[in-house]
Amino acid sequence: MKVETNYSDIWRISWPIILSSLASTVINFTDVAFVSRLGEKELAASALGGVFYFLLIMIAVAIGIGSQILIARKSGDQQYETIGNIFDHSLILLLTFSFLMVTFVYNVIPTLMTYIVKDVYVAGFAIEYLNARTWGLPFVSVFIAMRSFYTGITLTRIITYTTMLMMLLNVLLNYVFVFGAFGFTSMGIYGAGLASAISETAAAVYAVTYALSRSMFKQFQLFKFKNLNVKSFRQIMNLSTPIIFQHTFSMGSWFIFFLMIEKLGSRELAISNIVRGIYMLLMTPVWGFSECCNSMVSNLIGQKREGDVRLLVQKIMKMSFGITMAVVLVCIVFKGFLFRLSTSDDLLIANAMGSFYVTCLATLLFSLSMMALSAISGTGATSAAMKIEIVSLAFYLTFVFTFTSVIPSSLEWVWCAEVLYWSLLGLIGYSYLRSEKWLLKSRDYN
Repeated sequence: MKVETNYSDIWRISWPIILSSLASTVINFTDVAFVSRLGEKELAASALGGVFYFLLIMIAVAIGIGSQILIARKSGDQQYETIGNIFDHSLILLLTFSFLMVTFVYNVIPTLMTYIVKDVYVAGFAIEYLNARTWGLPFVSVFIAMRSFYTGITLTRIITYTTMLMMLLNVLLNYVFVFGAFGFTSMGIYGAGLASAISETAAAVYAVTYALSRSMFKQFQLFKFKNLNVKSFRQIMNLSTPIIFQHTFSMGSWFIFFLMIEKLGSRELAISNIVRGIYMLLMTPVWGFSECCNSMVSNLIGQKREGDVRLLVQKIMKMSFGITMAVVLVCIVFKGFLFRLSTSDDLLIANAMGSFYVTCLATLLFSLSMMALSAISGTGATSAAMKIEIVSLAFYLTFVFTFTSVIPSSLEWVWCAEVLYWSLLGLIGYSYLRSEKWLLKSRDYN
């Protein structure tokens, strides 16, 4: 399944992934909206628990991206018979990882959280949220494998169906579990985590059922688990390991960001959690274009069309920036409505407004920078992408530490770290892409 460098192909592949990203955003936003009605400490706890959960998920997503790059490369080269084998190997890796993470969360996190979080109530609520949500990790891993497969072969419209199921079910279950509707017992913050876990599990089941029930996917030989070998596992991990470190450092820094804000006070953390929910909403289109860029770049290289890569990336950047700008403007116009979905506290909303405007600027920079980084990963140069991320994060954390611990400043100044981070990452990433050093690495996975 070959792709072209036109805007229609970019949009065809991107928009279902954007909807899927919206599902994740809605799940996060729904959790915040319901939990904020429970209390300030519960809201602060959901921020820490949510960021930590995404840290776990991003490691799994990294493995998925590694397999997606390989699947897209084989799809571009029309080697369909090898795609199922890549998928099976990645699924085994993902499930192994998920069970290790479940064990880690239930046995290590309760002790760890009490040491790193100052407020004992916030720590307790965060543990409660993670205990409810973590059991779904194996199912989420299956969903990530299916998503990587669909994106790799550029049939992303299928992701739309799972998206709608996940969003609707999460909203309904949050209402039922958090507040105890329809005769259910009120579970509080535990119910928010449980609702998210069940929604993601249902999406995984649907994604697998769809693939197994359609004859068009038989050519890929999914779930056969034949010819399992160390070489295939190693090939996926060679691509994925730098992405795992990249995402671990990225989400780990995001977690540290919230820990440093927590030192300023639980109110500042609660404000940041509200801002984070809207920030994730602003970012939604970018994640779709990012996955599209990753897959299309790899597909072009599979077609032996390396010369078209920069043209493709420039077109995706234009679409990403334009649509993100539209989303940012809409959110600014309806900011009052968005904040009211998260909290009914007028003072909390007023205090969050400055940080909100900072994230609007950061999102516009993100819409360009992320395309450069995704294109680099799509070429197979995942180690280079990791190094670029680490350098940018070093400046990011230094900035956050300075304005929370050395020179305690307003929350708006702390959030300016996002602007610095995306500016640096974009400049370094696009410079690397223009240098064409990635050409040597791109031939390793043909």
